[in-house]
Amino acid sequence: MFDIKTFLKTYTNRIIAITVAIHFLVEALFAGMPNAFEMHSWNTHYFSVWQPLSYMFLHADFLHLLFNMLGLWFFGQVLERTWGGPRLLAFYLLCGIGAAVISQLIDHYLLHQISGRMVGASGAIYGILVAFAMLSPNQKIMLIFLPVPISVKIFVPILLLIDLTGGMTGFSVFGGNIAHFAHIGGAIVGGFLCLMWKRRIF
Repeated sequence: MFDIKTFLKTYTNRIIAITVAIHFLVEALFAGMPNAFEMHSWNTHYFSVWQPLSYMFLHADFLHLLFNMLGLWFFGQVLERTWGGPRLLAFYLLCGIGAAVISQLIDHYLLHQISGRMVGASGAIYGILVAFAMLSPNQKIMLIFLPVPISVKIFVPILLLIDLTGGMTGFSVFGGNIAHFAHIGGAIVGGFLCLMWKRRIF
């Protein structure tokens, strides 16, 4: 029998529960319409200072939410056991914020375009994936679309290469409306934080 108190003992599960609750609340209030909690381009009047944080807790649809939360649940629990809950939470939020900032910088200063509205925890999840790969590079995982186990030290670089290619060319194997540079940004921040913590810089 499902016990909510037991489930909410870990920070990973608390993040999941809050994200799921916010998703359905926002769906009920806005029914998929644009709102002030999505990440909007910072050179438009739709932008607000809280959006680099709030956008992480919104998702385009249930499948978007499901895949992100499954990724957090599988990999976040391992990191939480290694780091502890407070550090996992800080890492997750910093990766998500960093993903939004880096995505905006690339869009504005490299691609010279205005970013569309962005939602989702994918950037933070990419940070989690990179951290997991750095801590357990030889760990093998099974994927729905791949019938054989693959080590994370191979899977994560391939995933990042696919995102980089998709961001630069506009062609994506994941479908349309994918914030590829947010994924890259979350991975960069995640890798940087792991290196700094390993060296005990902060």
